[in-house]
Amino acid sequence: ASSVGGGADAQPRSKAKLLDFYNDAVNDELFAPQNRPYMAQAYRAWKKDQKTERERAARSAGAAEELDKHWLPESVISYPFVLSAATKARILQVDAQQQMHEGVNHEIFAALMNGGRLNPYLVLRIRRENIVQDTLQQLVHCPENDLKKPLKVVFEGEDGIDEGGVQKEFMQVVTRELLDPAYAMFKEDDETNQLFFNPHTFEIGLEFELIGLLIGVAIYNSIILDFPFPMVIYKQLKGKKPTLEDLIEAQPQLGRNLKQMRDFQGNIEDTFGQVFQVSYEVWGNVETHDLVEGGGSIAVTNDNVHEYISKYVEWTLMGSVQKQYEAFEKGFMRVCGGAAIELFTAEELELLVCGNPTLDFEALEKVTHYDDGFEEDSPMIKHFWEVVHAFTEEEKRLLLKFATGSDRAPINGLSSLTFVISKNGTDVERLPTSHTCFNHLLLPDYGTKEILEEKLRTAINQAEGFGLRKANVDADADATRPLPGAGRHRAVWRVRAGPGSWVRAELPKRLD
Repeated sequence: ASSVGGGADAQPRSKAKLLDFYNDAVNDELFAPQNRPYMAQAYRAWKKDQKTERERAARSAGAAEELDKHWLPESVISYPFVLSAATKARILQVDAQQQMHEGVNHEIFAALMNGGRLNPYLVLRIRRENIVQDTLQQLVHCPENDLKKPLKVVFEGEDGIDEGGVQKEFMQVVTRELLDPAYAMFKEDDETNQLFFNPHTFEIGLEFELIGLLIGVAIYNSIILDFPFPMVIYKQLKGKKPTLEDLIEAQPQLGRNLKQMRDFQGNIEDTFGQVFQVSYEVWGNVETHDLVEGGGSIAVTNDNVHEYISKYVEWTLMGSVQKQYEAFEKGFMRVCGGAAIELFTAEELELLVCGNPTLDFEALEKVTHYDDGFEEDSPMIKHFWEVVHAFTEEEKRLLLKFATGSDRAPINGLSSLTFVISKNGTDVERLPTSHTCFNHLLLPDYGTKEILEEKLRTAINQAEGFGLRKANVDADADATRPLPGAGRHRAVWRVRAGPGSWVRAELPKRLD
């Protein structure tokens, strides 16, 4: 480690945090969402910078002429360390729109020449009970140009019209299925609850490619996903080689054991008795892998312990899961390969995929808008926030998912969310509903805080599916029953609220 001053008492330098380099004026003013003209200008200048850099690299390789040593890129995008993750996400969207525009021009030409039809969307028709296979068949063989189109999802047999909400729920459900332990595609660490590739899975590469594709499609549609992956996966997507620190984060017990060996001051060979070989269990059988040729007969000593740990880390995080990772990376890069994704650091890439894990509902309350008779000082609104602030962390996530389609905050936190609460009548039997595509909560004026709390808890725990809503308490086919009076645009249902308990709920046709 470097030190300041060079004296005996010099203190080691600490690395500056990435956030310290973010420039607030650049991110909050120049790249503000409403400042589209500047964004477009900066993007065009950035593409010009890239072209110039490629030309300079080609001339430098030929060594035929001297390069201008004083040349500097013109666009601020060419200096990504000053840009926040949220700004880079907006640049990514502009880049995607540009690529889609170019792709559509090719499709228009092909359609005119071949008499085909032009579809501006990536449309997936999915059976909920067969969601993984339907998604796999439609996405894996999809042309790359189509993967960057705006996503539209149709759940067969359901009423939801996808204006953003259906695609959010689709992503949540299909990723939950793929991460299910029944598929054995990933291993969960007991200490961190993070998931890493299972080196002994029976699944073929297509399933891992599908996960990479889904993450890429989610990024281009601004859909936040809950992937509990360790940071090392994002580092590898950025081309970085894993380190012992990465192993400590991904598999803490194994990582700490290796660190203890590395830092041991005595005789490592006599104390630990290890060789350059890894032993592991596969379905009840113990197998071995040599970290170097003939590793089973090479002892780990004080002289070669660093090499041993480096090989061990490399095999654990790369070699043992090479096929799984390569398929995953292939799917991700089919959608996200390009210059725009290179702007992100590994940490920012995780934020782009998973959103901000911090749920600040105090900040959300400050930016919430009210409509259709509700105001900030309405008694029911005051009751609503009192109930919400008293919720557990899990209940807050359920509410956020019910109202927005995702249980994670945007990159800049809940303060950047456009959230609307509208008055939806005064029927105390009606459950709260939502338009997840617009982050819009429809809340009846229940009159009392107690009724509000009961109805809100019921709603957020029955928040999956579009059209008919089945309760989670009893999984029988009679969980919902139609009642007389259902019109064309409004349905009235009896909803099971508990064993032997039914409530009357009038649900608007959801346009999500």
